[in-house]
Amino acid sequence: MNKDFFKQLNILYVEDQEEIRNFTSNILSSIVHNLIICNDGEEGLEAFKNNSNIDLIIADINMPKMNGLEMIKRINQINSKIPSIVTTAHTDSSFYKKSIELGINSYCLKPLDLYELIKNITKCLEHKFLKKRLHSDEFNFNDSTLELLNKQDSLVAILKDGEVVAKNDIFSKNFKVFDINLEKILLDREQFFSNIEDLKNTSWYEFISKLDSENVLIKIKIADVTRIFKLNVTKIEKEKAYFLVSLFDITNLNEKSNLFEYKYNHDLITGLYNLNKFHKIFSIESKRVRRYRKDLSLIKLCVKNIDEKIISYEDFLSDISDLIKNNIREHDICFKAEKSSFLVLLPETDLDGALNVSYKLEDILNTMLANKKLSQHSCFGVVELKNDDNEELILQRVTLALNKALKSDDERVIYF
Repeated sequence: MNKDFFKQLNILYVEDQEEIRNFTSNILSSIVHNLIICNDGEEGLEAFKNNSNIDLIIADINMPKMNGLEMIKRINQINSKIPSIVTTAHTDSSFYKKSIELGINSYCLKPLDLYELIKNITKCLEHKFLKKRLHSDEFNFNDSTLELLNKQDSLVAILKDGEVVAKNDIFSKNFKVFDINLEKILLDREQFFSNIEDLKNTSWYEFISKLDSENVLIKIKIADVTRIFKLNVTKIEKEKAYFLVSLFDITNLNEKSNLFEYKYNHDLITGLYNLNKFHKIFSIESKRVRRYRKDLSLIKLCVKNIDEKIISYEDFLSDISDLIKNNIREHDICFKAEKSSFLVLLPETDLDGALNVSYKLEDILNTMLANKKLSQHSCFGVVELKNDDNEELILQRVTLALNKALKSDDERVIYF
């Protein structure tokens, strides 16, 4: 633990359960500069208004008078740049959806693991405080700079023109050569589709430094072990263009929380993204389409009259999902929709291209059905994004097209 870093922190901690509050606050107050302790959301909101130097909020969800999410929502209206961690026993999707909407940085499931909480605090703030420290000093590479870098829990390096000119010991141990291809190692790269064109025209570290998101996750293999890192990049010296790079290993962090996040975004039978994830990706992709004047098409498909009570129904859905994934392009995205239907989002694809994909999938799916000695056949609805389309309209149109195909005796691929 970076003790110097924690001794700078001013944290607002809000928890209504006395036993949890006393235990957690006793630990936190011994390691941070100032811990403001409150019993409920109303008290926490007032404390925030009266303390302008708060760096982080830690709050429980279920509290009397005002719950933690409502408190954070009101704090965001005052200052939306204060990071927050929520502690909760909730595992329902409505909690996670609200957390995303509020921009909550992290969460810890109860019963609390204080080691996990401390790691989450570090993940939220260490890069910000290191950047602040480097900005406050006249920037040069002396012994005190290297000493500062070595106090960090993250893998930290300073780049100039893409070359590492300073690094801490933990960075050196993990990277003999630091040369990354960001497009290949980005996780959840759909989140950055609206900006990905910019990556072709700039360096990866400049690209990351200009993003609004502070939750850029990458996957890197180190010593034959694949690790997941939170990546932060900040420009620290204007004239000479130095960049501070920090990599915080989150491979084993928040395992319970990550499982819950996975369940929220994925269909558990097929492993495909679900409609929750479709909402997010479509929003990002449609902005990219309009920004760069690209094409975007959507396919909705299902097998007509399939009986959901058949013994092998779940295996059947998994077979369909595998077949679709294996026969679309790498940047096409497949989702499990309602009941036995699927969506395929096709970036940079016009209507003719989407129809070609549909006919190809129809042929392959029907061959699979015949091999299983099933009399059913597959049906497809196909649409292309129009200028006045939003998510609701394009989903309505593709569903209408699919329903028409399901009712037709002849046409199994219908486009609108």
